[in-house]
Amino acid sequence: TECAYVACNVRSELPYFASKVTFGTTGVKTVHPVGPINEYEQTRLKEAMTQLKDEIDAGLQYAATQQLAEGPKAGLAPLTKRLSPAPAAAISPAYMAAPPSKVGNFKVCVCGGAGGIGQPLCMLMASNPHVSELCVYDLTLAMVPAAGVAADLSHLEKKSKVKGYALDKDDLPRDKLEECLTGCNLVLVPAGMPRKPGQTRSDLLAINAGIAKNIVEACAKFCPDAVLGLIVNPVNSVVPAMCELYKKKGLDPRKICGVTSLDIVRANKFVHEITGAPLDSIDVPVVGGHAGTTILPLFSQVPAMKGVPADKIPALDKHVQD
Repeated sequence: TECAYVACNVRSELPYFASKVTFGTTGVKTVHPVGPINEYEQTRLKEAMTQLKDEIDAGLQYAATQQLAEGPKAGLAPLTKRLSPAPAAAISPAYMAAPPSKVGNFKVCVCGGAGGIGQPLCMLMASNPHVSELCVYDLTLAMVPAAGVAADLSHLEKKSKVKGYALDKDDLPRDKLEECLTGCNLVLVPAGMPRKPGQTRSDLLAINAGIAKNIVEACAKFCPDAVLGLIVNPVNSVVPAMCELYKKKGLDPRKICGVTSLDIVRANKFVHEITGAPLDSIDVPVVGGHAGTTILPLFSQVPAMKGVPADKIPALDKHVQD
């Protein structure tokens, strides 16, 4: 169970929200409610939801003007044969995929695997005992070649087989990444451009949603049952946009999630620094979204924070956001 930004009805006013999520081998199993919050957090939640609604709407507007070029590749089992009934309170029956046949032997692809976030993420995946195959994909213009990252990681004394893939910037992943993506159980996407000074979130969305879409439509074609973890800013808009595009192809939108782990580890570390509580005893729920005021750490739900004065919380809250 981990906080993530997903399609859900935790807040009836918003179709997408970050909350605690229980994941299974087929993706999201359960999205948990926010739980009890204090007066300060109630005020902050209202503030977060106002900004989050605007950012979700921006993603939905993008999706309304786009569509994925292709659905699942010919030769894959028809969608109705790959899907099994969903629990009544979880996911619509049209959206639940069958579990992988080999639990503990997953194929993972990191798209943007030669970048600053991608490289350490690839190392974590290559070291994971449940990963048997790792694909490192990036552009040929990356400062570090994807093949070089893959070669280094292939020397780790772990069971994973690692291979690199690189495309030119004008190549389309849906035309070139069949070998890379086919059979993937998990695709992680630390891709996109960083926000530049003076650039609006709308400007950033126009660029990065296109980058994400190219990868997502390749996943829809070659690995429609894979779970996609998006680390593409602005996450609050990109995730809804990609989920809606998946829906248009009849695919499971709850296989796509926004990775908000940075907010959680920051909050946990800050609580440890303030209280001295052991890190392995701290688990701060961070709900809402993954940008600015939409990031809401629920310190009132953390036992270690019980003795911290209330007037210290706003600054700590802001520290997690920044």
